[in-house]
Amino acid sequence: MNISIIIPTLNEGRTVLPLLEQLQEWRRLGDELLLVDGGSTDSLDKDASTLVDVSIDSSRGRSIQLNAGAKLASKPVLWFLHADSDVSLIEREKFLVHLRCDSFWGFFNIKIADTARIFRVVETLMNLRSRTSFVATGDQGIFVAKDLFFRIGGYKSIALMEDVELCKALRQKSPPKNPKSTVITSARRWRSKGVVKTIFLMWFLRLAWFLGLPSKFLKNLYDR
Repeated sequence: MNISIIIPTLNEGRTVLPLLEQLQEWRRLGDELLLVDGGSTDSLDKDASTLVDVSIDSSRGRSIQLNAGAKLASKPVLWFLHADSDVSLIEREKFLVHLRCDSFWGFFNIKIADTARIFRVVETLMNLRSRTSFVATGDQGIFVAKDLFFRIGGYKSIALMEDVELCKALRQKSPPKNPKSTVITSARRWRSKGVVKTIFLMWFLRLAWFLGLPSKFLKNLYDR
């Protein structure tokens, strides 16, 4: 079974290159790599264009970009990755074991690429929350059978919390698969915005979404 790997970008021309290079072996084995740009002002290096199978422009917005990539995907499995992800700890053959039924979805554990101890606490809480609630964040590398993705209507066209809503819809169909492996994500947001401030903001945004605040309002808070 092969995978369509979908990466949304916005001014990530340099950030995404290490991930694209990591995924070249996956491409060699038949997987497909799609890059969906949301109107970047920087451009991907010309040499990097050879590292992807499909590169398209889309309206800005992560849910819009991810849905655009999914519509063009040709493989039976969709895997959504952030541009700053590191998949070096994921073994493809062990991943494929979890893709053997018609209606499946799942996500990976998360590791933050920073040695500070506070991030070990953050990782532990994120992994515990997602494994008990069956709701993951986008940087955990959500994967899903393409047919199932389209049966539930794909990502909702909302400004923020699209991953939460996707997981809520998917968990009604089946519990998530757990490959018991790890996606590494950058600590850049925590470092640029402040670790403690970012932790509280993320928890506040989830609570606010649960209480019914509009996604555009939450996106404005997230982008400040």
